[in-house]
Amino acid sequence: MKWRPSRKALGRLALAAGVITCVVLGVAVASQHVRAAAGEPSASLADRWHEGHQIVDREGRLLREIGSEAEQRGRPVSLDQMGDRIVLATLVSEDKRFFEHDGVDGRAIARAIGQNLKGRRIVSGASTITQQLVKLLDAEGKPSPRTLERKVTEAARAQNLEEAVDKRTILEAYMNRLGYGHGLTGPEAAALGYFGVSAKDLSWAQAAWLAVLPRAPSFLGSYDHPERARLRQRALLDDLREGGVMSEADHARAVDEPIVVRRVQRPFYAPHFVDATLREVSKPGERGHGVTKTTLDLRLQEDTEGLVRTHLAALASLGAKNAAVIVVDNKGGEVLAWVGSGSYWDPSIAGQVDMVRARRQPGSTLKPFVYALAFADGHSAAEPLADVPTRFSEQGGTYAPGNFDGTFEGPISAREALAGSLNVPAVRLAAEVGEGRLLESLRNLGFSSLDREAKHYGLSLALGTGEVTLRELAGAYVALARGGERIPTRIVSGEEPAGEPVRVMDAAVASLVTESLSDPLARVRGLHGRGPFDLGFPVAVKTGTSSGHRDTWCVGFTHERTVAVWIGNADGAPTQKLTGASGAGPLFADVMRRAMEDMPSRAPLWDEAHLESAEVCPLTGKLPGPACVDHASRHFIRGEAPKETCDWHVRASTREGARPGEAPFSCDSRGSRTIVVLPEAYEGFLGALPLGAPGRDPFGLPWLSRSSVRGCGDATHAEPALRIDGPAAGSVFVYAEEAGAAQAIVLSASAAGEPRVGEVEFVVDGEVVGRSRFPFRVRYHATRGDHELVVRPVDALLAVRTAKTSFSVR
Repeated sequence: MKWRPSRKALGRLALAAGVITCVVLGVAVASQHVRAAAGEPSASLADRWHEGHQIVDREGRLLREIGSEAEQRGRPVSLDQMGDRIVLATLVSEDKRFFEHDGVDGRAIARAIGQNLKGRRIVSGASTITQQLVKLLDAEGKPSPRTLERKVTEAARAQNLEEAVDKRTILEAYMNRLGYGHGLTGPEAAALGYFGVSAKDLSWAQAAWLAVLPRAPSFLGSYDHPERARLRQRALLDDLREGGVMSEADHARAVDEPIVVRRVQRPFYAPHFVDATLREVSKPGERGHGVTKTTLDLRLQEDTEGLVRTHLAALASLGAKNAAVIVVDNKGGEVLAWVGSGSYWDPSIAGQVDMVRARRQPGSTLKPFVYALAFADGHSAAEPLADVPTRFSEQGGTYAPGNFDGTFEGPISAREALAGSLNVPAVRLAAEVGEGRLLESLRNLGFSSLDREAKHYGLSLALGTGEVTLRELAGAYVALARGGERIPTRIVSGEEPAGEPVRVMDAAVASLVTESLSDPLARVRGLHGRGPFDLGFPVAVKTGTSSGHRDTWCVGFTHERTVAVWIGNADGAPTQKLTGASGAGPLFADVMRRAMEDMPSRAPLWDEAHLESAEVCPLTGKLPGPACVDHASRHFIRGEAPKETCDWHVRASTREGARPGEAPFSCDSRGSRTIVVLPEAYEGFLGALPLGAPGRDPFGLPWLSRSSVRGCGDATHAEPALRIDGPAAGSVFVYAEEAGAAQAIVLSASAAGEPRVGEVEFVVDGEVVGRSRFPFRVRYHATRGDHELVVRPVDALLAVRTAKTSFSVR
């Protein structure tokens, strides 16, 4: 007999179906409401909290890796770049049905509920990869509270995310944000950190090892708990085989493969350079993200650091504890090496202070740019400059520069004065050029550190009394090496240059300066030798020493490379009288040799088309005259070779019966010997020498003033007069209380014309303070106040004009 449900039973079934339908509809409505309120996080896919910042050298070698603000060191790559093994292993481990669900896996939820009820504890979860990605995106990698409400919201946002972006985008974003311990985020960072290979090159065993780590990076730590990670890896390898993802043969090989996990390495190369790069590419307060490729050559950097250590060890006993070096490629202005101190970690030398960026007085290394202005104004490198005691009037008093060794050379060619680093000739040219124009020129060359007005520096700016940085100095010499074109020094590879190269100096002028700096013989008189610059190839080089022997410098270039070196102490403590040549010079030479090793060919230092050669008298730089005993080939800007003939070398006869103090020679074209008759600018200088003393030329010819030689030019017709050589008019001397009466001022004078003056007296404020025969000079014990000085002949009957000046002691 066939059973039929009663009308009452049918009513109950209909009621139950209605309730179920209402519940389903209610859940659906509630789900839609939750999803609408939850929103979706696709905008957060652009966030980079998981991404570290890698600073690499020009060849891609890692210099330093900076963790993100969340202390993650991720290296995001595409799914294709990850390789199949790590992606498949992660899918099997975390979410086998990833490509089947809509962001929430109902089947997994039901299975998890059953397992948890059976075990009466939480045995497994049911979060999908999409849900886990939502959790990572919302928390930005930081721990977040796990509540039921939060999980419901994450599920809703996961479903919304699946509707907004495709599965591959979700999987790639998830993989790149997975944490593998020790700050390694994403499979690329983990593969490189633990195994030293890219993610795409992982073996199955390595891929499975990494795939289990994100579940509990600390619990499964590869260093502290390798046995735990090994058990999870084996289980995952079995799942991969059973799921048909890997073959039996691959499984067997993976199980037998030993896992060698290396310690995560944190390179810390070129620390000051990396610090400078971070300042340049990152916003203030941010760490930056991604990969920054720099211009640095790590091999050259390491060799340069080794040379710095070696030279500092040799100089330790001479009070020099620190050094800095920068090497620049002249073609593009790229910095190839940057050593900011002798040791970044040594606090005794303030090692973390970057001396490439520190402002210091550069000494004579600014002189080439003074000469460049003078050459542009028509001076030649062969013409003589007066290296004699000289006082210059400046605001607030007078300025009397001296040379480093306290001596003076007399007449010296501009090229020798520049190469030999003499002070007075440089200041003479600076006074002629004008301190304002000099400062403007230096700023155009990139010396932005010179940020005071011109009168603050005065003429001493020519001697490097303004403070600049080693990087600025290198950049200015790069402009010289490029024939007067300035380009910025760059530390980031591939960055666009800041505009076209700027011409800051005429190419012919730059060539003439370079020629002067590159001639080893031109350095001999000023440096009293060639210095440590015989490198086996041509190099233009300039040394510098700041006041008090605090800073020693050496900067130079070939056509291809510029090297700038500083040696001293970060705290400004003086060295034991080291100079640019003895302190920084040897290190410069070794670094330049190393920097040029990689150059297959070497171009000339300057463009020879800009210069021409002419045979001249080496003393005057003019065409040789009949009395000139020597000829030399010198370079001139094309079209500016000399047309005048030397008039300093003359033939002279000895005057028989000349009284003491009278001219011992008389100009005579048929004379028996050659002498050198110097212009008026050398009167005071010659007055300090014995009459007719041999000059500083190879032939030892006598040097005399025109006023001391009969019949030479117009000197014999000059009005007889005395001249005060020191102090200069308006000089202000500072009286030091601690020195007391021991303080003295040297009063000096010279005489011109005939009759000759045998003895003079020095009168200060109407009182005779001293008498002197030639050379005319006395010491006056300073007293405070304003003073008038008169110099007159002792013989009141001589018709000689007296000299008068004023000076002050404060």
